[in-house]
Amino acid sequence: MPQLIIIRRRLLLVFPLAAALIGLSAYALTREYTPEPLPASAPAVPTAKYAARIVEGRVAIYRAGARYPMEITDIEAASLPRADQEALEAGIDLADEEAIAHLLEDYS
Repeated sequence: MPQLIIIRRRLLLVFPLAAALIGLSAYALTREYTPEPLPASAPAVPTAKYAARIVEGRVAIYRAGARYPMEITDIEAASLPRADQEALEAGIDLADEEAIAHLLEDYS
């Protein structure tokens, strides 16, 4: 009989500890896999349809995401101010055909 009492006491200690560990594990799993929200300032979809870059020393126009230019102009990059050359090396995003026309007009 005394052994039965000892076993019951041990079980009464083990069950609450096991329940606490399971609860903490479940909490940790939900915290670990909860995705972080995107910052509000990040645009969901890129708005630029075109980009201007330097190709073979000249200003070129690309469609967004394209590997090859859709047009290579006769405008020599070396004739542009250094700031414009650096911007073109990084790539200038252009929203539409009107933006392309303004850029090329500025560089002509």
